[in-house]
Amino acid sequence: MKTISIFLSLINSLLAGVILLASLTGREIHDATLLWLMTKILAASGIIVIGVLTWLGNVSNIKPGLMALSSMFLIALGAATIVWTLHLALVTGDLEYYMIFYGGSLLIQGMTSLFGISGESGNLTSPQAQIIFDLTIPVRIVK
Repeated sequence: MKTISIFLSLINSLLAGVILLASLTGREIHDATLLWLMTKILAASGIIVIGVLTWLGNVSNIKPGLMALSSMFLIALGAATIVWTLHLALVTGDLEYYMIFYGGSLLIQGMTSLFGISGESGNLTSPQAQIIFDLTIPVRIVK
């Protein structure tokens, strides 16, 4: 799960950087859309920071609570991206498929990161739920 999470954090961070750069062009900045511009900038910056945290969480020790919170944020943001894209498709008639895939990628990154840290930390799950994440089956060899 961690490998998938690291790979998706790289992809999502790069795409968030592209969205950030596209949002900061001179054509995009207007007074009427300042709130929407700030929302896009904060969301893209948050995705990049969470991508760095995901990578650092696998290299060094980061608090599991912070990792769980960032994973839950990605799950919520991914679902909101998918719903917002479908809403805009219904209103304008223009479905942007790449945003559906990007929202799904955020959702999957959040879930894999959450399952990865819950599999190694007993603080996030109960002992009964811990059995679900433990995929190793003990084998006893009898001679």
